[in-house]
Amino acid sequence: MPGDNSPLSGSGLESPARSAGPAGGTTPARPKAAAQPSLARVAGTTLHLWLRRRVLRVPDGSRVSPARWAVLAVAVLVVAGAAAGLTVGLAGSRAAAVARHHLAGPKPDPARTQLIATEQAAAAWIATQVETGTAVTCDSAMCGYLASAGLPAAQLTALAPGASLPAAAGLVVATATVRGQTGAQLTGRAPEVIAAFGTGPDAIQVRVLTGGTPSAFLATARQEVAASAAAGRQLIHRGLHVGGAAERELLAGRVDARLLVVLSRLLAAHPVYVAGFGDGGPGASWPTPLRSVTIDRLVSGRGKHRVSDLTAVLKLLGGQPAPYRAKVTQVQLSGSRTGVLVQFPAPGSP
Repeated sequence: MPGDNSPLSGSGLESPARSAGPAGGTTPARPKAAAQPSLARVAGTTLHLWLRRRVLRVPDGSRVSPARWAVLAVAVLVVAGAAAGLTVGLAGSRAAAVARHHLAGPKPDPARTQLIATEQAAAAWIATQVETGTAVTCDSAMCGYLASAGLPAAQLTALAPGASLPAAAGLVVATATVRGQTGAQLTGRAPEVIAAFGTGPDAIQVRVLTGGTPSAFLATARQEVAASAAAGRQLIHRGLHVGGAAERELLAGRVDARLLVVLSRLLAAHPVYVAGFGDGGPGASWPTPLRSVTIDRLVSGRGKHRVSDLTAVLKLLGGQPAPYRAKVTQVQLSGSRTGVLVQFPAPGSP
């Protein structure tokens, strides 16, 4: 009845409420899933708690004043700015280093640099020391250096791959390429080294090409050295002033035969004082002769009473016929003395 307010009972009311299922039955209602916080919110909360506990050292639940939060925010910005500046600086340094590397180019090869220096030294020596018109055989690279140093192309013969040494006399520049190509022919045809440059496999020798066999070359060389030694003894007997190492070289037959002739002619007209012999060539082998002589004491006396043979000696040297016309240079010796350097070109002969 409508006025009855007593609680209802019955089996239908004591069971939980069910919703109608597909077959007319009922299924339990599913509870709503709670909304999950975003990753940014979780990270922010974690950072907030960490700052409170580790930086501000404030217990959980305590209030932090806005002023302290402001100071902390400024500090965080400063640190972030410094980190960004450091990153940019490191990137800039790396970019600058890369730029410097590209501008500098590849590092030079020390072995290649040394080889070029050796080739240039050999070319310069040949250009200044070798007699004009001497035929020179070389590989293509060395011939290029010699042409750049001033040797006429007519004097140069580039040794083609597989070719033999020329039959004519002259010089051969024995680079690693030439040695590899000619082998035993090189030492047989050109046994005398008048100059050498560098060391090891890249060494360069300047050799004299001969027309005979090595045994014939040695036999001739011994005869010429003996003749030079005899001529040196005669010059000393005639009054040539020489001593020390220069005297030993003279008596050993190491002086160029052209120099011996010139010294003999000078001695016939003037006293001759030898300061020293030279120009054997760097790294020269036996029997390469010494092709220059320095003459001293061309001016004698003291004060106003001075006697000079300088002018007469220069005139006599300048009037020599070929092959005895040498290069003559005035040089300053120790004690403000004036000397004369007499120099013949290579290859020469003892």
